[in-house]
Amino acid sequence: MTATPRARQKRTLVALAILLIGGGACVLLLLARMPLPLRILVGLGDIVAGCGLLVLVRQKF
Repeated sequence: MTATPRARQKRTLVALAILLIGGGACVLLLLARMPLPLRILVGLGDIVAGCGLLVLVRQKF
C-alpha cells in the first residue's frame, strides 16, 4: 500500500527540516576550523530554515 502524495510530501519536508536543524547544530558546535562569525551565520541560518519548514508543514497539512 503506497502513501498518498500529500503524506509523502509531508514526510519529506519534515525529514529535510530535521536534517537542516541537525546540520546547523553540527556546524555551530563541531566545526572549529571555520571562523566564529561565519560559523554562527551558517549554523543559525540552517536552524532558522529548518524551523521555517516545520512551520510550513504545520500550516499546510
